[in-house]
Formats: sequence, structure tokens, C-alpha cells
Amino acid sequence: MTIEEVYGYADKIGVLVFSTVYGDEVHSRVAHFNGFDDEGIYFRTMINKPFCRQLLETGRVTVCGCSDTSILGHEKDGTPIFPPVFSIRIIGEVRKVAPEKIIEKAKSNEALKTAARDMEKYPTMKEGNFVIHKAKVEIFDADFEMKSRDHKVLRTRGSFGGMTFNPAGPSITEACIACGACKEICSFKAIEEGEPYRVLPERCDDCGSCATVCPVGAIEKSLTF
Repeated sequence: MTIEEVYGYADKIGVLVFSTVYGDEVHSRVAHFNGFDDEGIYFRTMINKPFCRQLLETGRVTVCGCSDTSILGHEKDGTPIFPPVFSIRIIGEVRKVAPEKIIEKAKSNEALKTAARDMEKYPTMKEGNFVIHKAKVEIFDADFEMKSRDHKVLRTRGSFGGMTFNPAGPSITEACIACGACKEICSFKAIEEGEPYRVLPERCDDCGSCATVCPVGAIEKSLTF
């Protein structure tokens, strides 16, 4: 997954949720990206804000967002409605970018021109520019009603800057006896036959139904992203 592809998905959403760690708490706020290049994806805050201090202290950020804020609606009888939607999840490492570097980059990077102009209006923003230079990313494309395809989800995981990641979903071990119980119960159509059977990570929602019916305990829990 390229930096440009990741930025493209995020830009379609616009406003995103940025989370950092402060002590034993997770702090979140809404913000947006303001450009990318081959070094990573850029965003900005102000040096006086706790957000900035947390970024400087930990060097880490998690970003997520959804393409449709009305992802969950309800019918008159209370039945939930899930329209087709995609979400993005980014877990990355950040570094501070010097103001003069942003100004220089803005000469040839249209998206960064706003950041350069904002530094003139808000002096505290000069020391609040950051780039996510290394990250793992998941695009979660959901169509729970299967209006446009024959399965509910399509999960695409990738990374840039050298970060590694684990595939989605549980795994089926050699203890599998190929009874088919897991495939039968999977409403996400995420299991294919074989010896052993196999979970398709790009379709799996990690609901855990398969593990509840396996008669030999051959299904292992998924790994952390």
C-alpha cells in the first residue's frame, strides 16, 4: 500500500480522529491531514496544545475515520441499517517537521501550501508540523447487506516506511478435521474448504463464530494488527 493510496482514502473522509497516549489514558480529537510526499503523510497542530506535547513525547499516533457518519441507522421497528461504507485505521510513528522544511516543500506541493500560510497567521503552529513516516494501515470496506457483492466485508491491510503488520482474522491449525462446521456458520463467507480449512483474512470480521462450533479446538485467535 503506497503513501499516496493511504492519503487518498483519508482525504475522501476528510475529518479524522487522531489518538495519542497520555500516561494511562488515550486522548482523541478530530483533525485532518494536509498533504503527503515520499516521506509520509503530514498534519499539524500547535506547539502549546497537549496534542503536540503527546506527539513529541511518544512519537506515535493512531488515526481512524469513516466515509459515512450515518453508518448506523434504524428502521421504524428498530432494526439497524448498515449502508455500504469504508473506514480507515492508521497506526504510525511520527516525527516533527521544521517550519522551514514545510515552507520549502510547499513551493512544489500544493496541499502543503495551507500549512505554510497558517504558520504566518498562527505563530504557535510553526513548531507543530508532523509527518507520519512509518505506519500500518487497514481499509475496512463494509457492505453488510451485500448490495454490491456476495460477501460482507473486504479488508485491505498494508504498510509504508518499513512497518510490519499481521493479517486479519483467526487461523485454523492442522488439528482441523475438515468437518465444515466453521464454514457453515460463517455469515461473512470467509472460510474456504481444504485440509485444513482456511480463513480468508480479507473477508473475515473476526466475529469468532467459527471457534464456537469447532469440535476439536483447531481455530486460534487472531493476532493483534
